[in-house]
Amino acid sequence: MSEIWFVEDETREETIVFEGKEIKVKVRPLSWARKNQILSSCINISQDNGMAFNFDKYMKDTLCEIIVDAPWGKTNHLFLSRIKPELGSLLEKLVPKAFDGGKNSDFFGQE
Repeated sequence: MSEIWFVEDETREETIVFEGKEIKVKVRPLSWARKNQILSSCINISQDNGMAFNFDKYMKDTLCEIIVDAPWGKTNHLFLSRIKPELGSLLEKLVPKAFDGGKNSDFFGQE
């Protein structure tokens, strides 16, 4: 099979400037299937069929998945829950958009 169909196994280095210091982190790409698994775990359906998306969980789960090397060690929910909002905003930029600008899948049909 052609390699163009698969997420690259390689990591890329990203530099974040936080409080005047450069922080280098290595991130890996997120596959389509893994992104969908994370998205699915972030959707809550209530008993009255209301639906809510847990943005915080999506950000944290995705960052834990994609950051493979950072100066603070392992990226986990505890670490992410304790960081300054300014650093969190910078890390958010590493996360792929949860939903692509209103483009809908045909999964549920078109009206």
